[in-house]
Amino acid sequence: MDITAHPLTVTVLILYLLVLVVIGFISSKKSSQGLTSFFLAGRNLNKWTVALSAVSSGRSSWLVLGVTGTAYLTGLNAVWAIAGYITVEVFLFFFVASRFRRFSGNTGSITIPDIFESRVGDPKRVLRLVSSLIILFFMVAYVGSQLVGGATAFSGSLGISQTQGMWLTAAIIFLYTILGGFHAVSKTDVLQIGFMFFSLVILPIVGIIQLGGFDPVLQAMQAEGGGFTSPFAFAFGAIIGLLGIGFGSPGNPHIIVRYMSLKNVKEMRQAALIATIWNVVMGWGAIMVGLVGRAYFPTVDELPNSNSEQIFTSLGAEVMNPFFAGILLVAVLAAIMSSADSQLLVGASAAVRDIYERIFARDKEIPQEKLVLYSRIVIFILMGLSIWLASAAEEFVFWMVLFAFGGLGACFGPALILTFYWKGLTRAGVLAGMITGLITVIMVAEQPAWTYAFIDVHEFLNNYFFGITYEAVPGFLVATFFTVVVSLFTKKPANTDELMDKMKNAG
Repeated sequence: MDITAHPLTVTVLILYLLVLVVIGFISSKKSSQGLTSFFLAGRNLNKWTVALSAVSSGRSSWLVLGVTGTAYLTGLNAVWAIAGYITVEVFLFFFVASRFRRFSGNTGSITIPDIFESRVGDPKRVLRLVSSLIILFFMVAYVGSQLVGGATAFSGSLGISQTQGMWLTAAIIFLYTILGGFHAVSKTDVLQIGFMFFSLVILPIVGIIQLGGFDPVLQAMQAEGGGFTSPFAFAFGAIIGLLGIGFGSPGNPHIIVRYMSLKNVKEMRQAALIATIWNVVMGWGAIMVGLVGRAYFPTVDELPNSNSEQIFTSLGAEVMNPFFAGILLVAVLAAIMSSADSQLLVGASAAVRDIYERIFARDKEIPQEKLVLYSRIVIFILMGLSIWLASAAEEFVFWMVLFAFGGLGACFGPALILTFYWKGLTRAGVLAGMITGLITVIMVAEQPAWTYAFIDVHEFLNNYFFGITYEAVPGFLVATFFTVVVSLFTKKPANTDELMDKMKNAG
């Protein structure tokens, strides 16, 4: 069934995009009040918005396209891909988030560098500068990957070119983000996750009904064998690598910044429960899409461009009418936009709050309205850089997502967790962990040729890390090691005990 030019499909898409822009306009007045309002919605969001926004911004197109495609190719082995991040985010929401919210509120912290400076001190602003540059580096790659995903979705469904699809995606995200800031982003995230949730639950159910039951799916799984019927068919190293995707969650600012925005910290546990339920249902929905899709398309050659990540839209075109096909297209775009908008805000906060206000203008009193204006200008620049990267690296969208997600997790995850649970953490330890985590991630992802004279990273991982090749795992472990070791040999801040006691009371 060809849905690319059906008026109903296009109408649903246009209405969705118009709603996003309207939300941006409505939120523009609140977002202009100052940086706390622009980047954290004034710390005034309710538990449902925080929970759903955290889930929405964290999943991106990776869940709707990547996990469904992995399940289509490998069957139940894809369970490991969702198990990692769900487990880690349960831990973060239930045990870390309340301390994070209370500490950020008490210290006036808006960004991750703010948190580090408040916790371990940073008189020369070296820690703030390094962490801000790391955030900017990964956020441009992250947003670029989302633009490629949007280009693919638009071009495949509306019959426009990849370039036109990319510019359309960029224009919509840019417009409502620059207008409404975090107010608009959090509201649109709730809307967007509704589309994602509906599509990931309804699509496999409709597919099964049209097959006449679940038996054809079981038969397709049994015909493939191996990992399709047993999640333990993968090698141990491959399983750990997939579980290691969760190592990215603790260090991704666009996810954990949600914890700072909750109005009432006492509602954090309820927000955690809401987020966990949605994460589990959406994760299993994505896996079921891949499994049901195998019954409809027995070989990957039957999918557009033989691309397994097209199973979500292909199955939708097969079993849904044009109206619901439009809903599915919106779900893909929702996954993309709900991450890209948050990543733009995080990048802008790193440039304006952390580098400009706290380093170059630290002795000046800058009006909040002017800082918000600068933030909007930076969002424009970051979007331009992301478009340039997306144009140059269209074939590497999935790699860029995992690289950025894992890179941020390795650089910031260990230090952030230790910030709230270990008195011995020091400024030098945090800096050492960030730098070694970054180096490790880059070396594993794309080792420079000249470094082979010293070490073959992948051979080392094969011999000593069970063949794990996803950079987040070794990056996180190396960063944790250096953060702890360097902290043990350097002096902790004088007010550490006082800060930790306050955080315990929050947890």
